Amino acid sequence: MTGAGAVSWPVPCDPGSLEPVRRNLGRWLAAAGWPAEAAADVVLAVNEAVSNAVEHGCAQRCDGVRLDARLSSAAGAHRLDCTVHDCGNWDGIPRRCAHRGFGLSMMRALSGEVRIEHGAVGTTIHLTSFDPTC
Repeated sequence: MTGAGAVSWPVPCDPGSLEPVRRNLGRWLAAAGWPAEAAADVVLAVNEAVSNAVEHGCAQRCDGVRLDARLSSAAGAHRLDCTVHDCGNWDGIPRRCAHRGFGLSMMRALSGEVRIEHGAVGTTIHLTSFDPTC
């Protein structure tokens, strides 16, 4: 990995904004030297989090979503923290129907850690991944 760093991207409340998020995050991870297979998992997990925020969080009362990503190294371990924040008022109860509702399960399967905060100011999903080559 070429070192620690951080980026932040505003994401419009438009499903068409998901492709640039995937592309930009993938390029940033590649430039940082994050392993390609692990980067693909991160991009997929973040895409799901942003997709949910755009579909559910934005529709209620805001102009967009924010994606923050930070790479760090400590004691020889490389860590990636991604945070997706929207201003929706999700109650924290996952809802599932026949062909939908598996996003949180997918994020958990693709990330080392997933933490969700929800309240009056919106919903924030924290995704943490670790470089598997360390």
